[in-house]
Amino acid sequence: CGAQVDYVITYIDREAGFAVASRKLALEKMQAATARQRLKEGQMIDVKIISVGRNVCTVNYGGYDIMLPQRDVSYSIVPDLRETIHPGEIKKAIIKEYNKDEKILKISIKETTAHPFDGIETRHPLKSTRIATIVGKYGGGVFCRLYDNITDVLCSYDPMQYDGDYKIGNTVEIIISKYNFERKLVYGKIL
Repeated sequence: CGAQVDYVITYIDREAGFAVASRKLALEKMQAATARQRLKEGQMIDVKIISVGRNVCTVNYGGYDIMLPQRDVSYSIVPDLRETIHPGEIKKAIIKEYNKDEKILKISIKETTAHPFDGIETRHPLKSTRIATIVGKYGGGVFCRLYDNITDVLCSYDPMQYDGDYKIGNTVEIIISKYNFERKLVYGKIL
């Protein structure tokens, strides 16, 4: 599907026209080479996207196949990760933890960029109205993405309306009602 996957050929039968290959052996060899590097927490690396699902993707770096949930890929909420990233792409990532003895590598793609909440009071002050696009739903409200295409707002709507009135992709007018600095969330209300 577009991803380039490494493997080691373990057997070739030229008469029958087939070969046997091992992904596991390739990963072990790459991990051994990675162990010789001096990787440390906070270091930026390039990872290769291997596969992408609705809410999770698999990336590879130095022989480590790492499954990343959406929360480690982007600050923005998307209904389907397959719309934003694709197998074969190379992305920047930050090493969060590396232990070569236990063969542990934890990374984050989203932490390579500044959090969209930073400076929110200046860009989107309280009581300001904004045009936003509905990008997702949760119990009792919707997630709206502002025009900057990175800031998501948790929006509630009038109790007289019901969930079916709002569909992903709709454009709505919202008012910024409060911030949660601890959780870095923005709340609003659909007008």
